[in-house]
Formats: sequence, C-alpha cells, structure tokens
Amino acid sequence: MAQVNRLDPLLAFWESLPDDDRRQLSLIHQTGNRLGIDLNTILQSLGNLARTKPKSRGLKDAVDHYLNLRASQNLRKSSYAQICLNLNQMVSRFSPIRCDQISSSMIENWFLGNKWQRSTIDGVIAKIGPFFSWCVREGYCQINPCGAVKRPRSDDSPPSIFTPPETKKLLQAALSYDPGLIPYLAIGLFAGVRPLEIERLTWLDISKRYVEINAAKAKSRKRRLVNLSTNLKEWLAFGGNLPLTNKRKRLAKILRLTGINWQPDIMRHSFASYHLALHQSADKTAFELGHRDSKMLFAHYRELVSFEAAKAYWNITPCKANQTG
Repeated sequence: MAQVNRLDPLLAFWESLPDDDRRQLSLIHQTGNRLGIDLNTILQSLGNLARTKPKSRGLKDAVDHYLNLRASQNLRKSSYAQICLNLNQMVSRFSPIRCDQISSSMIENWFLGNKWQRSTIDGVIAKIGPFFSWCVREGYCQINPCGAVKRPRSDDSPPSIFTPPETKKLLQAALSYDPGLIPYLAIGLFAGVRPLEIERLTWLDISKRYVEINAAKAKSRKRRLVNLSTNLKEWLAFGGNLPLTNKRKRLAKILRLTGINWQPDIMRHSFASYHLALHQSADKTAFELGHRDSKMLFAHYRELVSFEAAKAYWNITPCKANQTG
C-alpha cells in the first residue's frame, strides 16, 4: 500500500501530461537507459537548463525600465538624451520582439539600413551596449549582441579642418559683427576644447596661463589644464560671452556672412592638426586634447598640414585678422 501511495503523485503527474510530452519523456528515459544514466540525473539536468533560460521581457519594456534607472543616476542631460535617442531608435526598429531575440546580425543590418558611418556606429554601440550588458545581468538575455557586431572600416575621409585664411575670415567676421562670440571660437580653434565643454566655461575658468576644465565640465569627468597660446591670449583679451548664449543662432549668422562650411568638431580637428604640425609631438598634442595617448589623435583628429600652414594658423591675431588680404 505504501508503494502505491508513493507512486500516486507520479501517476497523477504522468496522466496530466499531453501525449507529446509523454512520448518525449519515454524517449529520454530509453536513451538514458542505453547510456547508463538514471532518470533522476536527466531530470536534474533539464531543471538546471530551465533555470538558465533567459527571462522573457519585451524590448520596449526593458528599455523603459533601463531608462528610468539611468534617469536616477548622475548623468549629464546631453548624455542621457543621447542614450534615450539611440535606445528608442532601436525600439522603433525591432519592437515588439524580446531582448533575447536581438542578434548581432540584426544590429549590423540596422546600421547598414541607416547608412551610418563608422564614427556614428561607434557612438550608437557606446549607448546600446551597456543596455544589453544590463539585460545579461538581469537575465533577459544570455549574451550582449553588441560584442560580436562587425563594424565597418573607419571612415576614410580626412577630418574637416579650417584653412588659415578661413580661420582668419571667421574670427574677423565675429570681431566685426558679434565680438561676444570671440571666446567660444578662439578657445575652440586655439585650445582645442570640445564645444560642449566651452559652453560650460565661465571667465573664472580662464587664468593667465591656462583654460581650466574641471571634472564637472569635462567630457571625461577628469580635470585638465589647457595651455593658452600667445595668439589665444590676445583674442581672449577682447572679453566676450562666457558662458555663451544663443550659440546656434549667432554662429549661423557669422557663417552666412562668411560663407564658411561648418562641420562637427571642426575647431577641435583644426587645433589638433595645426598643433601637431607646429610642435611635431603627438604626445604633446594628445595631452592638450585630454587623450590618454596619441592613438585617437591619429585615428580621428589629425589631418596632414604643412609646417608653413601651421605657422600661419598660430600667427592669426586680432591685429592681423583685421588686415585684409
């Protein structure tokens, strides 16, 4: 009787199974017998496999949860906005599938469909990669698909820079029509400070020798000092607006007046190219840019310019900018 009682739950379980499940269990049991593996060991292995299976969570739901978490962290508004933009772009492309259904090839095709260049792809992966790492940690997927994404070759086109005559023309127009814009342009052109970092500066950050970019204002969250070149000191002597207001509208007016073509990071690229050509030291230029080494300088910033062009660039002063020709 005791034997029957012990079997009653198993019999009830067996009878509750659909026919397909019964056949599968029978095959597993027969295979285990041939291999000398008892049924209990097989069932334990199946249980372990089930526990490691990713939790099911929709991509949009997971992204919303992740963004709420990131919103509570100490992120700059611009950084958080970029994370939101890239993750919501991904949701628009792939939803309503689950997180664990996103593959590396799907992400590659997404990039290809948008015709994004390598620099853009690197930026997007920098934002969506941490999301998938979080998904792995939470059990929503087993691997981060960004890790195996094949990226295109680096953009072959050289970085855009201003020629010395264009630089002179730009500053001359600002001096004539909007002198308050001078600090923004001069610090970008002759100190290589990132545009967003310049927008966070005040005159208290400018000393006789340096532009001080403290940790709260630096992109890398690390304080650095950027040397003031001789001509930059002359430009800053005019004063101007720090921090700058209405930058987009004011800069657009100067560009219309000069007909100069503006590209992202063109001031920083110009600084890097002419600084390297003048000083002939990649380490020195990388240090001024705030890079750990010169790899990024050669990969993304430097355009080859002559020593003569570099001398002309660093010789642009307010007095010479007002000279025609």
